Parts: sequence; structure tokens; C-alpha cells
Amino acid sequence: MTLQDRRRARMRGGLGLVGTMLMTAGIAAILFAWWGVAHTGYVWEQIPYVVSGGMLGLGLIAVGGFLYFGSWLTRLVEEQRQTAQALRVLLEERAERIEQY
Repeated sequence: MTLQDRRRARMRGGLGLVGTMLMTAGIAAILFAWWGVAHTGYVWEQIPYVVSGGMLGLGLIAVGGFLYFGSWLTRLVEEQRQTAQALRVLLEERAERIEQY
């Protein structure tokens, strides 16, 4: 494994971890907003909870989801590259065997 491969793997793992943490923080923000809204009966007191907690939570979930999706896509690309490289080696070996006969 080359240095560049290690960096890519670390970046992919970091993207997945950060994405998971942001989605978890977004869910927590939405739950705190819900708790604040549920414990007050006045609409004018509920609006700040919805705006700050709910909208922030949705934003964190969206950004975290994009980061996690990005890490998943990079994993798929790496697997595809490895598969293509293995296929290339097999085809070259087969071509050499055919040329020998």
C-alpha cells in the first residue's frame, strides 16, 4: 500500500466519521428543539426553538449525509480501481499465454 493509498483511506474514514458525527449532532439538535417546543404552550416561545434547533438540525443532517455519501462513493471508486487493475493483470497474463501457443 502506497503513501497515497493510505492518505486516501484516512480521508475516506475521516469523511465517514465527520459525516456520522454531524448527523448525530443534527438529530440531537432536533430533539432538543422538540423538547423546548413541547414544554411551552405559547407559540411566540416555540418559534425560536423551531428556527434555531430544527433548522440547524436539518442543516447538520444534510451536510453530514453528503459527507458520508462522499466517503461511500470514494470507497466504491477504490474498489472499482482495484477490480479493474486485477482484471487488467489477468487479461495481460492470458494474452501472454495465447501468444506462446
